[in-house]
Amino acid sequence: MTVHRADCAAFARLTAAQPQRVLPVEWGRAGGGYEVDVAVSGVDRKWLLKDVTTVIAQEDAHVADIRSEARANGLVQLRMRLRVSDYGQLSTLLGKLDALPGVERAQRLG
Repeated sequence: MTVHRADCAAFARLTAAQPQRVLPVEWGRAGGGYEVDVAVSGVDRKWLLKDVTTVIAQEDAHVADIRSEARANGLVQLRMRLRVSDYGQLSTLLGKLDALPGVERAQRLG
């Protein structure tokens, strides 16, 4: 099974050639966004949490839950449950989090 956006050219060709193979799908709840678990790992530095939450706010996503765990090696891991509008917003957000100074990795969990 492959999921396509409604404006995808491949989807348009498939719909024209084999309409019986097309199934409507939704990702998450309509209007409410989608909750995703995200981990950010990086250097345990001053202002890291502020920088992370600023990027989340600038991307118009919402923090539903956040936990941090400091490691003995000077690293920290932030685990967050975020509410995003769609996959595109999540992808952009992860890229911007990953680009923050000191961040080694930002990824979706699960």
